[in-house]
Amino acid sequence: MNHAGMLCYTFFLLLLEFVITFSVEVIVPMGSGLTLSCQHEKAPKILEKTFKWTFRSRDSVSPIEAGDSSTLSKQRIQKTHEGEYECVMEGYIGDSRARVSRMYNVSVETTSSFKLWVVVTVTEGDVVDLSCHPHLLLPANGSERTGNWFRETEEGLKHLEPLVLDDEDKVRDGVYLDRANDFSIKIYNSKVQDSGMYHCQVQAGAETRTQLVELIVEALPPPRCYGHTDPWELCEEDKSRTAGAILSESLTDFSTKLYSQLRTVKPTDNVLFSPVSIAGVLSHLLLGARDDTRKLMEDGLCLPRGFSCTHKALKTLKGDTQESLDMASHIFYNQDQILSEAFINQSMEFYEASPAKLTDDNDQNVKMINDWVAEKTKNKIPKLLDSVDSFNQLILVNAVYFLGKWKLKFDAESRPASFTKLNGDMVNVPTLYGAKYKLSMQFFSSLRAQVGAFPLTGRNRLFIMVPVSSSLKDLQAVEERMTDTVLTEMAKAMAKVAPTVAEVTLPKLKLDINTDMNGLIGDIGMGELFNEPNLCGLFPEQTDMPVALSDARHRATLLLSESGVEAAAATSLSFARSFPSFSAMQPFILVLWSDQANCPLFMGRVTQP
Repeated sequence: MNHAGMLCYTFFLLLLEFVITFSVEVIVPMGSGLTLSCQHEKAPKILEKTFKWTFRSRDSVSPIEAGDSSTLSKQRIQKTHEGEYECVMEGYIGDSRARVSRMYNVSVETTSSFKLWVVVTVTEGDVVDLSCHPHLLLPANGSERTGNWFRETEEGLKHLEPLVLDDEDKVRDGVYLDRANDFSIKIYNSKVQDSGMYHCQVQAGAETRTQLVELIVEALPPPRCYGHTDPWELCEEDKSRTAGAILSESLTDFSTKLYSQLRTVKPTDNVLFSPVSIAGVLSHLLLGARDDTRKLMEDGLCLPRGFSCTHKALKTLKGDTQESLDMASHIFYNQDQILSEAFINQSMEFYEASPAKLTDDNDQNVKMINDWVAEKTKNKIPKLLDSVDSFNQLILVNAVYFLGKWKLKFDAESRPASFTKLNGDMVNVPTLYGAKYKLSMQFFSSLRAQVGAFPLTGRNRLFIMVPVSSSLKDLQAVEERMTDTVLTEMAKAMAKVAPTVAEVTLPKLKLDINTDMNGLIGDIGMGELFNEPNLCGLFPEQTDMPVALSDARHRATLLLSESGVEAAAATSLSFARSFPSFSAMQPFILVLWSDQANCPLFMGRVTQP
């Protein structure tokens, strides 16, 4: 029992006897327990002490049998226990006799001195169960207990009525149900307006106790896509003038980032991919991305945050390169999903793509997707998928077809030559040969490679970078130096190098490579696409089970022949070697560069032609 405080402290010195008195006011609820202590923390230490308790009511004074105890305890305090309790502790301080007197003025409160406060938090629409605990509030003591519920309002306490049923004996919304056992109530179809303080009053005979319950009804959270369904913002005219340059820089940066990831995954294998194809289809998906997902995708694509002109600039790039490059992206989605009308309209505006629904037939879905890919790649990739999982919600597909003819033909007569592999082994392969081929070539110390630039139709060039030797170490040295800045500077510098007549030998190539796009998308920071992405601009009715990317494929083919370079959904190649001859008969890196777009269209590495 915590006491109200000390009201009186007196000190008397009579001859050689010490007397100290302490007095405390105590208020006790009726029916509770009471424990009083004779000891006081500020009293001096007394030796050989004895204790004597006395009780003074309004009418009499009587000693209390406490058996020389320093504490006095009473259970179930009643009104008759009200009065003054005194304990005298007697003993010695040194050689002097001393007494410490401690007095308690005890008052018994007949009304409730405490209320049990419970907080209940629910979500709008839930069934609320407000519990009452009569056995804790007020023991029955032989009397029948009754209970009533009230709600605090501006006008005061409002009594809550018991259960109300409709004609079919069903509970109506917003009514209250009494329980005979513990007086708890239910609120059906709760609303935010039901929030407030509720009182459970329990009576047994003349005694009453109250339990408070604070109800907090929280509003339903807004839909997942609330505030994220607006169309992609317009590209302002003054910004669109520089959008092309920004996109070119971003695509070059994105290209080298992809290459850096792929060369790590496949350190000695052939590599072939089309950065513009991958960027094109991811940008199409970006059209529907919002909030943090949009930011992550912009970072992954090396685009400036909030760059509104992405899609318009890609549309311009597609038009500028259409002489040699056909680029398309498409999204197939589960028929149970509803696509945003704005996404459909802007998808047509920027990508000339009308998203297609998947069916319930796996074979039909596979044929539909493969037929689309075959058409867009001029049948160079007749098959991309073997199956489509019935749980797929979204399938990302990309297709690019490139055809660039040599501006200067190679000799019609093909001849075999030895290609030195990374391990030093040599293998005979058919080649493209030009005894007096005119090309620009130069050794770049920043790359530690000989670079040859082969002009193609449609304002394109094929760069081939040949390391100083056929070893893996020298190949990796070139790859490590091939940043977006170095690549751009190389393309710019090679445009100023005067063509030279040289003997040129290139291996004929026919590459067909599948790239793990699922892993690649995660490696470049877009892993969220596979885990609850915010694609509310695409699927505006996303719930707690949002649409997520389930499969992404990228297959690249490339043919290097007497007529030129032909590639589908992939990267192209680049060769280079020394003067007065240029030979790429060892592992090399290739970049198919668009001077019109000022960025790579294809990139790759050839280690085994």
